Amino acid sequence: MITIAAFGIGLLLSAIHFGGLWLTVRRLPRCEQPRLFFWSSYLGRYGITLWGFAQIISYGPLPFISAFLGFYVLRTYALANYCGIKILEFVKVKGPEWK
Repeated sequence: MITIAAFGIGLLLSAIHFGGLWLTVRRLPRCEQPRLFFWSSYLGRYGITLWGFAQIISYGPLPFISAFLGFYVLRTYALANYCGIKILEFVKVKGPEWK
């Protein structure tokens, strides 16, 4: 049961991390102090992500692996669907082409 919760927490950490990155990239051109905004966003995102993984690893290696898998799954899904990168192209099975 803890591994399922850890997977969900990994999804949440990934949404916070990459959602924050997306917001940073969108707002950076309009910032008055872009260096301060970039570094504060960077440290905040990585701080939250590492803190979350540090909390999960205290429950053992299996919840940590589950959380990392959740983090990676959402990252892969976001890259494939929102960034135009065809990471999941090899999963699609193509039928025979009729001429």
